[in-house]
Amino acid sequence: MRILLVDDDQLVLNGLRRALFSSDNQVITANGGQEALDILSHEECDLIISDMMMPNMNGSELLETVSKKYPWIIRASLSGHADPMITVKGGFYAHQAFMKPCDTAVLKGEIGRISDMLNQFPDRLIQNAIGTITSLPVAPKVYFRIKEMIQSNTASLSDIASIIEQDPAISAKMIQMANNAIFRGKSAVKSVDAAVSRLGLQIVVNVVAMLELYVCQQDKPSNALDSLWKQSLDVALVMGKLAPEKQRLEAMSIGILHQIGEFVRTMILPDLMKAYLRDKEQDGDKKYLEKYLFHTKSEQLGAYLLHLWGFPLQVIESILNQNDYDKIMLQPYSLMTMLFVAKKVVSSEEIPQEMVDQFNLGPQLAAIT
Repeated sequence: MRILLVDDDQLVLNGLRRALFSSDNQVITANGGQEALDILSHEECDLIISDMMMPNMNGSELLETVSKKYPWIIRASLSGHADPMITVKGGFYAHQAFMKPCDTAVLKGEIGRISDMLNQFPDRLIQNAIGTITSLPVAPKVYFRIKEMIQSNTASLSDIASIIEQDPAISAKMIQMANNAIFRGKSAVKSVDAAVSRLGLQIVVNVVAMLELYVCQQDKPSNALDSLWKQSLDVALVMGKLAPEKQRLEAMSIGILHQIGEFVRTMILPDLMKAYLRDKEQDGDKKYLEKYLFHTKSEQLGAYLLHLWGFPLQVIESILNQNDYDKIMLQPYSLMTMLFVAKKVVSSEEIPQEMVDQFNLGPQLAAIT
């Protein structure tokens, strides 16, 4: 991987460069935002890691510019600052976040994970399209309910989480933020309730404030998006009934997020279609574009975004393999099983008897229906 490190402190740069040096990585450094942009104008990079507090151009401004000019580059922030708004703003343009002093073992682990992800989905066109996504489409009705609840000063974090759980986009953003290294504890966050509890009210308020920029820029949601929001909520409610008590919140969060790939598709399809038509005119028929435009499974698109946003592996695998019947049947009763069954229940489709028998689903299904 080609990694660009940006920090105005030369000692920090030297330390990180030594820590990340390996035969698999080529490390480039810059002492500020403008120098970083100058380098990117003529150098190919896979990952940029930028300090947040720099003179002239801070890290948020740099990463925002990179997200627009070079969206395929994976973006990470490095911060020793406690200001929640700087942290949140950086989080909207960074896929990952790290704290100073940086745990080099954690940093190396994340770089390895990113490298694996890029190898699994190497097409630059898809990386470019998904890399532009900082937030998914938000349902305005849900957003304004959350905003009113926060402004009332009477709602608990649990009350706020219960509203957030009704929207896949806001749920995804909260879980992404809670799993950033700045907030992450010893265990990964897999549910909205846990994410909101870990972030605390001030961070949640700041995330909602940032989301307001996206809500105000959107047109009214289409019928297709309304249908996705409703179906996601219905599946989440059924999963909550299928899950053991200790997994209920996690199961409901996966239910809310299970169609995230369809949200991704709605956001990247216009850009992909333009590229597809342009390339057909200039360079002839590009078969790989047809493959990605029309045949890539939505769960693959969703899994790529969740990988990019640093979601826990169990959440990603549940969404990626949600329709793989053979794989589900080879495992014990799991979140993937619950998701498969919940989707069948919501769509009023028959659940294979083999699955009902293997997982002893009869009593649960009778209670649901």
